[in-house]
Amino acid sequence: MWSTLPLLWKSLQQRAVLWNSPQRIRAIQERRLRALVARARKHSPYYAERLRHIDPRRFALRDLPTVTKADMMRHFDRFVTDRRLKLADLERFIQDPARLGQWYLGRYAVSHTSGTQGQKAVIVQDRSMTELLFALQMLRGSVLTVSPLEFLQRLFQRNRLAAVTIGQGFYPSAVALAYAPPAADVLVQRLWIKRIEPLSEVVEKLNRFQPHVLLAYANVLEMLSHEEQADRLRLARPGALRQIMNMSEPLPTGAQEAIRKAFGIALTDNYGMGECLALSAGCPQGHGMHLNADWAILEVVDRQHHPVPPGQPGEKVLLTNLYNAVQPFIRYEVTDVVTMSPAPCPCGSPLPLIASVAGRTDEVVWIQDGEQYRQVHPYVFVDILDRVPEVGLYQVRQVERNRFVVQAAPAPGRTLLREPLERALARGLEEFELTELLDLEVVVNADLAPDPKSGKLKRIVSDVARPDMDEARLAAR
Repeated sequence: MWSTLPLLWKSLQQRAVLWNSPQRIRAIQERRLRALVARARKHSPYYAERLRHIDPRRFALRDLPTVTKADMMRHFDRFVTDRRLKLADLERFIQDPARLGQWYLGRYAVSHTSGTQGQKAVIVQDRSMTELLFALQMLRGSVLTVSPLEFLQRLFQRNRLAAVTIGQGFYPSAVALAYAPPAADVLVQRLWIKRIEPLSEVVEKLNRFQPHVLLAYANVLEMLSHEEQADRLRLARPGALRQIMNMSEPLPTGAQEAIRKAFGIALTDNYGMGECLALSAGCPQGHGMHLNADWAILEVVDRQHHPVPPGQPGEKVLLTNLYNAVQPFIRYEVTDVVTMSPAPCPCGSPLPLIASVAGRTDEVVWIQDGEQYRQVHPYVFVDILDRVPEVGLYQVRQVERNRFVVQAAPAPGRTLLREPLERALARGLEEFELTELLDLEVVVNADLAPDPKSGKLKRIVSDVARPDMDEARLAAR
């Protein structure tokens, strides 16, 4: 219990920042930016070269060069500020799902992003990241009250958080849960559901746990809203559930409306990325996402890196993560389409308001199981393929009800062979208990390319119509 007090103090400090003016928050941002640049220039051989003409005491943000994922991964061992970190060693570490939750070198949490642009990024963060992320989500992104009295009450009656993820990989969302500060357990009782299949078991666990807060991927939330409307999932009626949080790709408007209608409570839509998990916190009143400008800089730009004014969507963003000193992301290029609000958030927050983010639209696919139909979440395929380091870009296409074509291109600098990929897919299908149901055709296609405008490739697509919904509901009973 005593170890919880420092975490509470750090959390309250993050809340106190919101009492400042936007000008004061920008001053905090500027101070942290200069400290980050000075450290990167001193301890990263990559940045020592790139920033050799930069005086850390006086520069403008636009004076700093941009960096891409390909640049970072190509120079990884020189990019990081801890000379003990080697990309080959880190890749071996994250190949073993049993190591999720273990601290690399006793101090680092390791994760990887999905390869929607043809290459996965390996990300290293220290222990302070987990405490910061917990504090920001609890104090800035929660609809639950955050007064000192509320904290004391939580010591005796913990809030219940249910998180639904998919697969066993070192995904950023899973890493955030696996490395959550132990002191937080005094305040929050957690249920972490790591598989969405079978959906009936997920529904049963959630009904039994009755969470106050539900955290899940966008597509999972949409699936659960159907279960709630069908009265198989019963979270809204008992009244314990007070907030739903999306932790993945942005929710389409129709999905947001369906979720709100099913549960009748607040829905917060977060925008984050593996390179900066603490990038934003959803507005508790649902107006968008508050950029944590004291911990990150987000430049919305066009294709030539020229600033795009608030109210207009950019073609990409340049991210500067101000809290990760071991792997400095400084003006890091990400091909997300973001629109900043030209006006402050109506809720009164002094933080900049992200109005919208255009993200992936991976499809939930329906397969036939005997005489019934069932849903297969896209992250089933993502989890399997992202464990294969030789795979770069890939696309899974449903061509018949239970038949899929998997196209994959080799990752940069790697060789991808069809037979090892087929074996990896077979192991994954067995793990998800889909071996007898799915027929996969595997194609190694070195010419597979992302969309030229977005820079990304839609990973899961379907050429097959959804089954009649009355028939489909039979599979969920």
